[in-house]
Amino acid sequence: MKLRSLLKEKADNAYAALIGGVVAVLVTILVGVLIYYKIAANMGITGTQAVAAAAQVNSTASTVFTLAPIIGIVMIASIILMIVTRFGSGGSA
Repeated sequence: MKLRSLLKEKADNAYAALIGGVVAVLVTILVGVLIYYKIAANMGITGTQAVAAAAQVNSTASTVFTLAPIIGIVMIASIILMIVTRFGSGGSA
């Protein structure tokens, strides 16, 4: 009985650590986006080639930052699948 209680406590701690990791990744993505756009908006770029290069970099960054939340969605979905699989196999979820 004591072993089962200990295993459940470790599983709960593992879920808490996993959720903490997901939150950390999502906050890191958000902070990265905010910092990038704050820096990109304040760069004094002169010259036609430099302006064209900056526009291309901003376009690529916009695409990357649009797709970045998918990382969080996939992580959350994998956690849900892990919990459902564990529940279906008769383990303690």
